[in-house]
Amino acid sequence: MSASVKAAVPILPAVDVATSLAWWTDVCGFTESFRDNTPPNYVGISRDGASIHIASITDKTVGKAVGEQTMVRIVVDDVTLFFEEYKQRGGKVHPNGGLARKPWGTLEFAAHDPNGVCVTFLE
Repeated sequence: MSASVKAAVPILPAVDVATSLAWWTDVCGFTESFRDNTPPNYVGISRDGASIHIASITDKTVGKAVGEQTMVRIVVDDVTLFFEEYKQRGGKVHPNGGLARKPWGTLEFAAHDPNGVCVTFLE
């Protein structure tokens, strides 16, 4: 018998945690689960079965560089509906990341969070 993996919780970098938190909650529909301080340096968010943490990187140059090299893929049950919700909340789609069926079979769209993290929502 082997152990099973129950979940994964990515920790995303942010130069400004409050700004990233607002994008994730106001635009992507996640809910704040916890925070360390006000304003926050470390927060947890969730939506349905997914959890994400956002951590402050105090050096703005390093933080932006790390953010722009970070990617996260989030699986949803109806990406077309999620896409419409995202746009209605004011979400901007990556210029090359419109809703499309990819050669590997997923239907997905991509965006950048305020720190430059590439976020792909897919089914």
